[in-house]
Amino acid sequence: MQIQVLVVHPSPLVQSALDCSISTEASCRVVRTFAKGDELAVFLTTTTDRFDVVLLNAEQEQPSLMLRINAMSDAKVLLLALEREPSNVEVWLKEGARGLINPQADRTELLKAISKVHAGEFWFNSQIASRIFSGLSQDKELSEEQKRIAELTAKEKLVVKAVVEGGGKVLRETAKDLEISENTVRNHLRSIYSKLGLANRLELFVFAQKHFLR
Repeated sequence: MQIQVLVVHPSPLVQSALDCSISTEASCRVVRTFAKGDELAVFLTTTTDRFDVVLLNAEQEQPSLMLRINAMSDAKVLLLALEREPSNVEVWLKEGARGLINPQADRTELLKAISKVHAGEFWFNSQIASRIFSGLSQDKELSEEQKRIAELTAKEKLVVKAVVEGGGKVLRETAKDLEISENTVRNHLRSIYSKLGLANRLELFVFAQKHFLR
């Protein structure tokens, strides 16, 4: 079965080059290309198709895009760095990205990275790995609140963000913003309250302001 790839990059020329490099391999196929992450997010809300890997320009987008992708798709995200390594690559990886293609990579390495990421593995160089593990060692002592937040799924974090930023919006409006049903929002909130040890949206708002949205 072919690996279904989505590409996000502002340059049509780069999009075409990536399409050509990837789609000439029988095991991979570029399904669609986008200029911006917002376009990808909108597309994912309007399709029921399954995709395997999202290849995107890490220098143009913000790591918060990971939250939106994870909430709408099971696709693995592979970062693309054409000129330099992004300064916030560790943040991307902690948010759920599976790896980074370095500027020096050739077509063979690109295809190998896509295959590895699709298989559930990570793809980044030893320098990045060292920085990530160093950061993890410094964060070993998590607060009780951080431990509870870590239990939330990507979709639940997206619901928390929407509820808190929506202020006094009723659930029906929040559901509309998230493009999911009101019932689904309620189910997510029940799970969120249980994991965070909260009773209602007021407590969630206070908790999120203090610990989640800092």
